[in-house]
Amino acid sequence: MSWVWNGRMSATAAEIAALSRRALLRASAVAGGIAALGSLPERRSFAQIRTEPRGPQEADFVFRGGAIFTAEGKPAEAVAVRNGTISYVGSAVGADDLVGRSTRTIDLDGKLLLPGFVEGQIHPILGAALVQGVNVQYATRQETLDALKAWRDRVGSVGSVRGYGWCYSAFGPYGPSKSDLDPLWPDTPVVLLSVDMRAAWANSTALERAGIVRGVHDPIPGLSFFQRDAGSGEPTGYVIGLPAVLQLVRAAMPIDSRTIAAALEGWLARAAAEGITSLFDAGIEVVSDKEGLSFYESLEQTGRLPCRIVACHLFNHPEIDPMPKVRQLRDRSRTGLVRAGALKIALDGTESHYTAALLEPYADWPSARGGLVINASLLRDTVMRADAEGFDVVIKTTGDRAVRIALDAIEAAARANGRRGRRHALTHLGLIADEDLPRFAQLDVIAQFCAQSAVPDAHWQKITLARLGPERAGNGYRLASLLRDGTTVAFGTDWPMAPHGVSFRPLDAIEVAVTRRQIGQPQETALSPADEALTLEQAVIANTLGAARLLRLDDQVGSIAVGKRADLVVLDRDIFKMAPHQIHEAKVLMTLMNGAVRYERASALTLPVPLPDVAAPVALTPSRP
Repeated sequence: MSWVWNGRMSATAAEIAALSRRALLRASAVAGGIAALGSLPERRSFAQIRTEPRGPQEADFVFRGGAIFTAEGKPAEAVAVRNGTISYVGSAVGADDLVGRSTRTIDLDGKLLLPGFVEGQIHPILGAALVQGVNVQYATRQETLDALKAWRDRVGSVGSVRGYGWCYSAFGPYGPSKSDLDPLWPDTPVVLLSVDMRAAWANSTALERAGIVRGVHDPIPGLSFFQRDAGSGEPTGYVIGLPAVLQLVRAAMPIDSRTIAAALEGWLARAAAEGITSLFDAGIEVVSDKEGLSFYESLEQTGRLPCRIVACHLFNHPEIDPMPKVRQLRDRSRTGLVRAGALKIALDGTESHYTAALLEPYADWPSARGGLVINASLLRDTVMRADAEGFDVVIKTTGDRAVRIALDAIEAAARANGRRGRRHALTHLGLIADEDLPRFAQLDVIAQFCAQSAVPDAHWQKITLARLGPERAGNGYRLASLLRDGTTVAFGTDWPMAPHGVSFRPLDAIEVAVTRRQIGQPQETALSPADEALTLEQAVIANTLGAARLLRLDDQVGSIAVGKRADLVVLDRDIFKMAPHQIHEAKVLMTLMNGAVRYERASALTLPVPLPDVAAPVALTPSRP
């Protein structure tokens, strides 16, 4: 039996081989921010309750009667789950013997079963702390100010004002100014974070409370700093780079740990509702690594953690040696779902602030090529030491110069330390020089993309195009080229730090990877080069098996195979039979992690019922809008 989707056969062995190498709130103080993420799913017990003994092979779940995408290059008609593990993948007839009186049999009825999504880069704790208050994601400066005036009229001026989402493309090259906020809130501190959380817009009261006045030192001069008026030297209210943003937030309006923990639990419930079963927390930052991990561990201990967590130590201050910190993470006792030990290095910034490190100058600032957070010599030394101790290193590289310097450091480590099963990765990868593309496969470096950024949206048209010029701007996000070379490609949305919208839905990223257009916009011209678009199979694998390899979880999850953990997602439709620009419309009906239901859409799946001698399938029935 062979499957044909969208006019092509299922993934070839070569493609699979390449890719196999990615709650309810407890504090009312965060209700506004979490509401912006959407209503929380109905909570259900994670435990699978049994009332009678089972036969020796009796399954907990059997899925059949619809499309099944295994990410293994093999067709399947049925999948069975027992004791948290996938126990059977094969024909529907072969699954009949696994159905017993307590088996929950689900007739997919034309829906789609696929592996649980693996998030290759995301910031849940950072997002839980910062994505709060008024959403100001508007296209123009005037629309943004109108929204702020309406918020002021609704909530008044008591306490402090938080917000998020303002777009760089809505403002000029010097960014937003405190002069727009001071008339609205003359005495109330206001901090509004950009769409990617890498910049902030503050009023005078917030700046003064944080001690950000004339003469203040920048956290990382030239890369993370406080914009100043050219004449007076006074801070303008435009704060650039995450270290500077966090300095402002911590001093002007700190967030207590209990509030962050409650917001995190709410976000994790939303993640499960989008089918996410494993994730890489790519930098905790708002609290210590130890405290951030304790949030996850506490949820696991009480049965409320709906996905696996792989965490890291973020190195973005060159004066502090990261190795003691990453060793401490490695030496922590691991739990069943939470582990840490990777080293994440922030090497450069973004083109929005002229801080992405480029081989050639910026088109609209010919004297600038961007800078490095960690200089090339220190990077090489750090990567070599981490590699020698067996740590995986993940390096943030937006510009093509940063990519080359990072590959050079990994190559030097491989020469110095010899062969081993290393899993180093570069992330973001907005620009890659042609001659560096084959080096990823040669060095076995994983390419991690925020796929939803590969769109010709307002940010690309007003910011990226101006900064890079048409030739370079039209030659970014080289996903297909890397796959053709045999590189592992992994997806991760980088929520909430991606410049193209506050979204963490894997299906959004998958659609964009296939279309290179904004979601739901088939009439839009695809981002160039159009032939860098992926097939749907390639995109799904990048968000499952590819990202699982990045997290060193590919032996456990990322595909549907006997012996792997039962991390599964049921979609309400078969996305392989849909027009590509409609992929984002698919909804998750059920998410299993470790064989337990972590999310189930209300009324979408009928509840288990006592079965007669012959088990009858339980149909999937979509809920009414």
